[in-house]
Amino acid sequence: MRSLAAGNVLINVGWNASFAFLPLIVKSMGVERNLELWVGVMMFGYYGVSCVFTPVWGVLADYYGRKSMILRAGFGMATGFTLLAMTSDPIAFTLVLVVTGLANGYVPAGQALIATTTPRREVGGALALTQAGASTGTLVGPMVGAALVGLLPSMHSLFSFTGVAMYIAGFLALFLVREHHVRPSHPLRIDLRGDIAHLWHVPQLKLLYFIQVLFAFTVFGAVAIVTLFTLELLARQPGYGGIGVESWVAMMAMGFTLASIAVLPFWGRMLNRYPTARVLSIILAGTLATSVLLPLVRNPLDLLIARILFALFVSGLPPTLIRMIRDRAPKGMEARTLSYGTAIQQIGSATAPLVAGLLAPYLGLRGYFALASGLIGVGWALWRKAEREGRTGTHH
Repeated sequence: MRSLAAGNVLINVGWNASFAFLPLIVKSMGVERNLELWVGVMMFGYYGVSCVFTPVWGVLADYYGRKSMILRAGFGMATGFTLLAMTSDPIAFTLVLVVTGLANGYVPAGQALIATTTPRREVGGALALTQAGASTGTLVGPMVGAALVGLLPSMHSLFSFTGVAMYIAGFLALFLVREHHVRPSHPLRIDLRGDIAHLWHVPQLKLLYFIQVLFAFTVFGAVAIVTLFTLELLARQPGYGGIGVESWVAMMAMGFTLASIAVLPFWGRMLNRYPTARVLSIILAGTLATSVLLPLVRNPLDLLIARILFALFVSGLPPTLIRMIRDRAPKGMEARTLSYGTAIQQIGSATAPLVAGLLAPYLGLRGYFALASGLIGVGWALWRKAEREGRTGTHH
């Protein structure tokens, strides 16, 4: 478990050292017009490909073991991002990024392994620990990226660092992660249509998947959007706070992640002590209340404070949802059930930057944050309705 947490740190340090600055990197490649749309298309392609193939990886994980999927993701992403460091044409960059989406999924693959091998009474804390590792990487990544910008020949070279960090994470998993996996006696069979038909009738699962999409739409998909929004606010108030653009970008990511790290142990304890349905209700209510602040900010400091408050609640969603989905998974389909959730979640990651890019010319990026808040409200209302109808009472 500790080696997976360390791997999560490295994966997210590498990712955020470069992707926190993606709009600036794309701009340095000569893209001046429609920057938001370019970034949106890149991220849509990356997460879209990942979404399509994630269920396949879940089937292979159930058959060959979850560790094999951790290795696929670690070494695959490392190779893809190393190639990105050598690609300076925006169209070629987009194509390489999209292909790299095939390898995405180190953190969820590790969470699937923990969720299916850890004793039930300990799984909440275990998932919170690995999520804290991922959040630590997210915190440190932008700081590392901001520090490296002044040392590397170009901002584009940040992807070289990303590749190295991910290779190390891959080797950590290769040598330190242990899994006792018994391969099923039946031949490997990939029947995605049959899986979906089976899972469609599992109580509460569709709603939990929808909430996963909301999380990705407002967190993973918002990484580049927050950077773009920061640039937009600074363009209206140049030199605000006497801090440079790179520093503000790093602070946005650091503030969100530091709040997440601070609160994750609390959510882990809540999951171990109280029914998961009740914990999810609290998290969704807090996420909705704090999301309303984001489209109302007036300057970068307002945005930073709003993101910190938002993080205190939304960061509790991943361990809660993973545990609830695992508890509902049909026997023998645990990894697949989680992988379908990861695939559906990436719809949110893919569409968020694209939607923001399409809305920006008409409503500005505030339009995206207002839409995100509205969608969270829908998710909260649906969950409250499900609770009132008593369909969650038997799953704790």
